[in-house]
Amino acid sequence: MIPLGHEGIEKIRKGKQHLEVELAKHLNGHFKKYYAYSLRKMVYELIHEILRVGEGELNRFLHDPAERILDKIKWRQYLLFRGRAAGPVGHTWDGLHQFSMSSYLWSLEDCSDIIRLFGEINEEFPRFAEHLKGQRRLRPNPTFVQVGKPKTGSKPIKEGGWGENFGHRDRLEIGEDDQIRRGAPYVNIGPIVRGVEKYKFEPKSVIATIDRTFGLRPEGGDVSGTTTDSIYALRWAGGTAGVNPNILAAFQLLPMVTMVPQGHHAMVECAYPLSRHGYIDYHIGYYKTLVPLKATDRIKQDLEKVIAQYDSDMRNKHILVWGHGTQEEGVQMATQAEIDDFKRMARVLSAYGFCVAGGLNNVDEALNVARSFRAGLVAAELTRLKGQGAIGVSELERKFRQFGLR
Repeated sequence: MIPLGHEGIEKIRKGKQHLEVELAKHLNGHFKKYYAYSLRKMVYELIHEILRVGEGELNRFLHDPAERILDKIKWRQYLLFRGRAAGPVGHTWDGLHQFSMSSYLWSLEDCSDIIRLFGEINEEFPRFAEHLKGQRRLRPNPTFVQVGKPKTGSKPIKEGGWGENFGHRDRLEIGEDDQIRRGAPYVNIGPIVRGVEKYKFEPKSVIATIDRTFGLRPEGGDVSGTTTDSIYALRWAGGTAGVNPNILAAFQLLPMVTMVPQGHHAMVECAYPLSRHGYIDYHIGYYKTLVPLKATDRIKQDLEKVIAQYDSDMRNKHILVWGHGTQEEGVQMATQAEIDDFKRMARVLSAYGFCVAGGLNNVDEALNVARSFRAGLVAAELTRLKGQGAIGVSELERKFRQFGLR
């Protein structure tokens, strides 16, 4: 186990950010090669469900200034409507209908955008009440109640409350003048604003705490609601198109393999809802746990071959961090035995639970968490390093000891 200071932690965070985007890009290419046909088949069902709105209604939905719905859903920012779907008939029912006729050309990103549009349409038209009910059933709020806080009568999180609302994503939209455009490691999406450019975490974001605690760079759009909507949409479309449920389980990774390369969400922000609904059981930094639990054996083996190299990549450092800002410190798991033991603590569903309270403030809290997860080797090493004064003391005190002044 290697002690880390703030600078070392930041270096690891940068490396893991690039690593996870590269992994998502690799999965994206794999999906394009092997799974695109079946995905297009399912998404074809979604686009025709959208067209049930009717030409007049849908056109008003898109263009009536009184409705202002166009502004709400950022229709023109969808990648697919900046390309083939716009066409000579523009953003209309007819344009969408014409687009549906070229499904053999759809990219994975087109499919993802249609799923997103399906989710937005469901929220606006009463005829899709059952779809909306299905979507909302997958997005219960709150996620957790903070220990020691009241379960009722609390203010909403946006008004400074905690209690029953704590655990919901907490993010703020950045004004256009303050948005900083990003390039590498993300793919080029032209003038469209990325999630990492458009949003910043607010103090009560549990995902941001997970990022800091496990050596990830805190950026992105918080818990991905689009991933949850996609789960419902693909369930419905897969059933309508007669797709084998075990194959459909693998397709649920679609939001991750499209949005992470684009910079709309970070990997853990998509992996958390997928884990919460039983499609994967993600352990942060243990990338083979991204393989869907209920996929066919052939698909599992296929995806493991793609992912395996990222588990063993030199940038994949397994670390535990406590403290805040420049005062944070942590440890890196150095041996395979430590890495194996640490996996107990890195399960995203469990990590969400202990990060609800704001993460780890000191080495004693880190030690208590290690013990509670029966990570005996991690706890023993933390105890040893603490006893040596290698961790749990200020940076200034460490310098004094290094030069024999204590």
